[in-house]
Amino acid sequence: MPRGYSLVELAVVLAIVGLVMGITLPRFGDLLDGIAVERSASELTTALAAARNGAVVRATRARLSIAADSLRIDEWGDHGWERALCWPGPAAHGVAVSTSNPTVTFDPRGFGLGLANTRVVLWRGSQSATITTSRVGRVKRW
Repeated sequence: MPRGYSLVELAVVLAIVGLVMGITLPRFGDLLDGIAVERSASELTTALAAARNGAVVRATRARLSIAADSLRIDEWGDHGWERALCWPGPAAHGVAVSTSNPTVTFDPRGFGLGLANTRVVLWRGSQSATITTSRVGRVKRW
């Protein structure tokens, strides 16, 4: 009784493995893009909530500056705008960002200051997320 596998059996197994990998790898890339966009959107909505909460709790104005490389919260103090928090932006996850207004400012009541809503679009590959902040401070994810 022979032990082991023949060359034909090994070739068939390798062909099947190659076919399965060829089908699943592109979908795996989309999955990684979706995870990166989801993480960046979560960090952005957390930053918006932290800025709004900081304005209400400290009874002052607070602003969130949205850039590709950083998310920065500043609060209005005795000497103008003072840095409160800062952390890496969406580019740290390889996610691109487009915003209608790079600075979102909240008043002491938690309302947004400015003339219009702020719309932020995050994307990587075929995956994207849209986040809108209204004048009353609500954050909506599309």
